[in-house]
Amino acid sequence: MNKDRLSVSEKLKAIGYFKYADSDHAEKDTFSGYQGNGRISFPYDSLNRIFSIDAESIYESDGLESHVKGLVKLFSNYGIDLEVGACIEEFDEASSTYTKREIMINGKKYSTPGVEEWGSAFNSGFKLTNQLLEEHNFDGSVYGLFMDESSTLIILNTEQFEYLQELIPEGSNYRPIDLAGMM
Repeated sequence: MNKDRLSVSEKLKAIGYFKYADSDHAEKDTFSGYQGNGRISFPYDSLNRIFSIDAESIYESDGLESHVKGLVKLFSNYGIDLEVGACIEEFDEASSTYTKREIMINGKKYSTPGVEEWGSAFNSGFKLTNQLLEEHNFDGSVYGLFMDESSTLIILNTEQFEYLQELIPEGSNYRPIDLAGMM
């Protein structure tokens, strides 16, 4: 695989990686400091593919609603309008589990029950995001980019994911991973 800047840039353009970018700054920032080794940058603000799920925040009260409201602007770049309605959360103190966690999005009820700790809260946000993309026939899904308690995620289609997997060396700090395949 040719990893020179021009070849990588042309391939990323050909597979639609910059399709939703705000400006040419996304491409410029992607190659900021690039040394021909496959380690590109991921400009959070201009690429319009990246978002975060903070495991602790999404677990806390109103965390689900906050997560979905955070997706509204990102999804609008894809032509997907999300209207966030009521969110109902019922928490059982004895078991430290959400017995009911529902949110209305575009008039449809989505339920994420059984959230009992940070990991299951993260999973509920990840799955709901993918479900919304799928229901709107969006060609892409959520992949991990940097995984920690405050994880950075990226929305890619299969071709983009496979190319980045081949391009970016294993062990790099930022490299897409298939979370759905791991769960």
